[in-house]
Amino acid sequence: MRSRYFSAATFAQRVYLSVALFASTSSIAGRVDGAVLSNVPAYDWWYGCSPTSAGMMMGYYDINGYDGLRYDNLVPGGVAELSTFGNSGALANQIIASPGHITDFYGGESPSDGSNKSGDDLSAPYHIFDSLADFMGTSQDALSNYNGSTKIYNYGNGERLYYSYMPFFGVDPSYGASYTDLSGMYGIYEYVTYAGYGVNTLYNQLTDNNVAAGFSLADFQNEVDNNRVVLLHVTGHTMFGYGYDGDTIYFHDTWDADPHTMTWGTSYSGLALKSVTVMELTGGTPVPEPGASVMLGIGLLGFAAYRRRSVMIDPII
Repeated sequence: MRSRYFSAATFAQRVYLSVALFASTSSIAGRVDGAVLSNVPAYDWWYGCSPTSAGMMMGYYDINGYDGLRYDNLVPGGVAELSTFGNSGALANQIIASPGHITDFYGGESPSDGSNKSGDDLSAPYHIFDSLADFMGTSQDALSNYNGSTKIYNYGNGERLYYSYMPFFGVDPSYGASYTDLSGMYGIYEYVTYAGYGVNTLYNQLTDNNVAAGFSLADFQNEVDNNRVVLLHVTGHTMFGYGYDGDTIYFHDTWDADPHTMTWGTSYSGLALKSVTVMELTGGTPVPEPGASVMLGIGLLGFAAYRRRSVMIDPII
């Protein structure tokens, strides 16, 4: 696992980029010990750890809803499973990486885990995008993503990088593709809107163990206290965070169904905590009053406030 740095000509300064390689509706979940969300999915790695972890995020809100609203089309066809281990045909797997995605972009494995293989995509036209891995750019040779990899951008100074800023960055000259196509976080927004919902907020942010102004333990605790889950990006990997006990945080790692913990700001399995992805949904169906109207917000906040930075690339395995 190596890190390398490069300049992006379209940015006024430098921006941070992490590339992740991976290789009945219930009420809102309650908390155990006041800090750990219950009814959280544990999904097996499915053609990329970033879309798998994002799939757990979608599954959580599909199962539990959010803020008194139902979001049961995030995983269409029924209620999302709590686990996909031993169930390759799970509904959740279809929204993580659909059969069309696998056919078009994941043509084989070399080495055995497939994490370093590229050049195996079929020629366009591709299937109609219908899964997180599609929209997040995972495994797509045209975006310089080898099998299982996804690009996650962050501001290097620790500010929040909102999805709504990405269209203003234009084309990343290092890859010859637009930032909206390259950004895994922007792909999450695209999947949410594809499912018929919107976001009130969606951003990436470096954690405060990397830069003082970054996302803190208190920020993470606030998300959990408000029944929201968080994507945790460590060196070479993405995981699904859903609880805390003091400075200990709880997450699923996509490798097994067990709950795992680490101290905030440290490392898990030798992989240092790098950044987070935070999302707040809008546009769900009211549970108590199904006939009430709901505004479908797309959360396009901050267009005028976006700023350009430069990026650090940290391969995520």
